Amino acid sequence: WDGGGGEDNIARMVYEDIQSKFEVTYFLANVRETCEKNGIVQAQKELVDHINGSSSNCKNEHDGRRIIRASLCHKKILLVLDDINEEKQLKNLAEEQDWFGPGSRIIITTRDMHLLKIHDAYEIYNVEALGESESFDLFHLKAFKQQTPAEEYLDLSKQAVKYCGGFPFAFKVLG
Repeated sequence: WDGGGGEDNIARMVYEDIQSKFEVTYFLANVRETCEKNGIVQAQKELVDHINGSSSNCKNEHDGRRIIRASLCHKKILLVLDDINEEKQLKNLAEEQDWFGPGSRIIITTRDMHLLKIHDAYEIYNVEALGESESFDLFHLKAFKQQTPAEEYLDLSKQAVKYCGGFPFAFKVLG
């Protein structure tokens, strides 16, 4: 997975569609970026603060793990962990199934399929790149706010679509 395929958008749509079926829900966005800038404890703190509705006392990774488990082990939770890129992040945010109550669901977006396999993911959905026709339509909507570009932009549009390789995020950036 190279990213840019809309994994986070798909996860957000699923999250919004099913969140009413859970006692506690949270979409922890940009885990990689949060951890790179502020460390794993900040990501744990963000999750715990949302769950408990107040500021947590996470001093280190071990505190964070203990508090997450204690706060969620009896609750049916829907948790999205967006853009995971290290095993350490999974270990410290959602290591074991028994951290969460029965019926809980954890959705993980990542560019590293290996992380899902070593974490024994129940089901893996691989986001495929868009086909040429779908790519062309999406690019036109983003770039020109219409289905078909003006004739003078047709060749340029074809080059842009080819360059983007079917990844929606690239269309959003170029469009």
